[in-house]
Parts: sequence; structure tokens; C-alpha cells
Amino acid sequence: MPPVHLTPLGPSGRSVTAVVAGAAREPVPVKQGVAALGTGWDLGVRSLDVADVGSAGETAAERFLDDRQPEDTVILAGVGGPAGPERGADHAPERVEAGLAATSRRLGRADLVWLAGADAETPIEATLTALAAAVEDGRVAGWGAADIDVWRLEALLTAADRAALPRPAFVRIRMHLLDRTAERDLLPLATGEGLGVLARAPFAGGRLTDAHVEAEEEAGRLAASGSPRTTPEDPALQTLLTLRGLARERSLSTAALALAWLLGHPGVTAPVVAARSERVWETVHEALEAEIDEELLDRVGALH
Repeated sequence: MPPVHLTPLGPSGRSVTAVVAGAAREPVPVKQGVAALGTGWDLGVRSLDVADVGSAGETAAERFLDDRQPEDTVILAGVGGPAGPERGADHAPERVEAGLAATSRRLGRADLVWLAGADAETPIEATLTALAAAVEDGRVAGWGAADIDVWRLEALLTAADRAALPRPAFVRIRMHLLDRTAERDLLPLATGEGLGVLARAPFAGGRLTDAHVEAEEEAGRLAASGSPRTTPEDPALQTLLTLRGLARERSLSTAALALAWLLGHPGVTAPVVAARSERVWETVHEALEAEIDEELLDRVGALH
């Protein structure tokens, strides 16, 4: 690699590397997660996203940060949490404060924090006031919103402006070649307002990999010979086959091309790659080193 080039994450005052490492969570063993984060760090990744500061036991992120003490790494952490199907998330001020305290205690610090989803009970202004206090006293440089729709983002921006409180500096969304719903409205709003965009799940939970495509092909062959399928066919199989064909034209893996498309996306600041094993960085390295021209990116982007 190394992905040492830094890009500002919206108006947060912090910059992230080309790829953000997502700290692995259970059931990935802590030792394995630490090794994966270490490999990414050795290759130049200086941005770490942590979603599990509320976990009961020690996490890979905790041990990695304690061992390495990487002062030059930008740390992003989730605060707030799920509250059930009717309420959605819990963004009450006391829950935000508890998350901030847990982040400081367990990770040492967090440069930026993010809230996931929407809280159907807590007034937005109450949540924003708690976040504003953390920004004002220097506990964090800024905050973002994760896994939200365009209506929630509009509500957050409007409420922040009305109350003269800090706006979200970035959004953290699920986005990959098989799920591009954010491109319709959320991404244009975020980029139009100058927010950074972090795209998580770049490999679609393993679907955007050669191993998955080969498994689908084998299942199809077995079904054609009379053996019943144990799982339904991937509805995006034809898209995956075309993507693999484009990747092979450039001697790339399917996963590397899928990641390269995100890296070249004009609306995406950086993808968040879950560091579940050291092997994932081989794909990251491949994508970053690949010679990808606009014509190929256009062909990939035209897939449906």
C-alpha cells in the first residue's frame, strides 16, 4: 500500500486514510482481531472505527490501542445504542454521556463519535445538546450519524441549525455495489451539505467475493444435475458474474474490484473494511494498487 493519503472527513477537523479499519467484534476472537488491526496499521491504515464500546468483555480495539498506543490514528466510536423495535435507538443524553465515558475509559479517547439509527422518543435537540457539550469541552472533535435515511439526516441538520448547535460532520452508511440506495437521495444530501461519507460493508457480507460466486455456480451445477439447493440462489448472481468477468480482465479479484469502485466513488470519503482477519488486507492492497481507469469504473457502476 500504504494508504497514507489523508482526506478530510467533512468539516470534522479530522482526516482519514483511504481505508478505515473496522474493529472486529464477536464471534471473531480478540487475538485474531488484534492481529488483523496490526496488519492494517503496519500497512499504513491510520483510521479505526469502533462499534462495540459497550461490550462486556475486552475487545480487539481495546487491546490493539493499549498495545500500540498509536497517537497518529483517528478513532471513531459509536455511542448510544439499540432500544427495541418501536423506539429504534436510544439517543437520550444520559445514554450518550454513558457512551462517551465508556469510549474514554476503554479506548483512551475518541476523535469522533457517531449515533446509529433514529430515536423515536428522545427530542433531537436533547441529543444534539449532549453532543455539543462533548465538542465544546474537547472530548470529541465532532460527530456523525450512522445507518439513517435522508429524512433523518434532514431532521438532524435542520435541528442543529435551528438551535445553533454543531451539525453532523459525516454519515456512516451501508453501501456497496449490491446496495446503492443511498445514491438516490442520502448521498446527494450529505455531499451537498459538505459532510463526509463512510461506506461500511464494502463486500456485502461476503457476496462480492470470488468464493461466493464460485459457490453459487457449484450450487447451480448440482441443482441442474438433480441435487436440491439448500439455499436460494443469490438474486444478484448475474451481476456478480459480470463483475467477476470485469475483474478478470484486469487480473483482479472480484472483491478488489468492488472495493476499488467504492474507493473511486466521488461521493465516498472512505470505505470501512471490517478487520476480521489479516487476509482482508490483501484485498485492500490489491484494490489500492490496481490501475483502475474511468472507463472500468463506469462499466462497474453501470451494473445492476
